[in-house]
Amino acid sequence: MLSKVPLLALFTFLTTTSAAVFPRAVNTTEACPTATEYACFDVINSSLCLSQNAQRGTADQMPKCVEYEGAFSDLSGAAKLCRCPGCHSKMINDVIAKAFPSPCPSK
Repeated sequence: MLSKVPLLALFTFLTTTSAAVFPRAVNTTEACPTATEYACFDVINSSLCLSQNAQRGTADQMPKCVEYEGAFSDLSGAAKLCRCPGCHSKMINDVIAKAFPSPCPSK
């Protein structure tokens, strides 16, 4: 049986060193307001679709990436993207900010 002390030490090590070891992963979500905006979970969950469309420059397809059955939010795709500009890599965030600028649509 494993002792709680080594497990606690491992957990502490992993949680305190992850920011130093993986700084890019931590920094890409700093501006992502998941605490106040459930729509951002839909944006995070659609990262592959968004990155493919951001690279091709097809802003018309991007809202469709975040509109799916079982989504966290019933907002339109454009509203979700506008409200969650900091949930991805800099390249994707830049495309989202340019294609879906504030003020954000309410629905």
